[in-house]
Amino acid sequence: MELLLKDVQERLKMADEEFLSYDADIKHITQILKDEEIEFQPDFKLVFYAHMVSLMKRLKEDIPLNCGEDCPEEEVEIRAIKVAEKLIEPLAKKYVRDLNRMEIILAGIQLQLAIEMQKQE
Repeated sequence: MELLLKDVQERLKMADEEFLSYDADIKHITQILKDEEIEFQPDFKLVFYAHMVSLMKRLKEDIPLNCGEDCPEEEVEIRAIKVAEKLIEPLAKKYVRDLNRMEIILAGIQLQLAIEMQKQE
């Protein structure tokens, strides 16, 4: 996991101090994934954690997500949405930010992919 997080940090071009400021949030994400028994394949895990750290940065710096109004929530399984809410809503509260529902949907899509890949193994 340490190597994966170092790769995430390098890909996001974050200094050590900035990346370490998200350590508790990363542990929160990792624990919920463990509790929910969701495991990503290595390449998808890297993408997911990069997305989550980017989300943390957007919340911390109050940078809105800019991806339009098309919100395909009905296409994402309810379990993936619920896990995404467990992951992201506490972060929005921590950083005292309103949460764009699309943040939940985007994470839900990635979670759904991981769940589907687990079923195929």
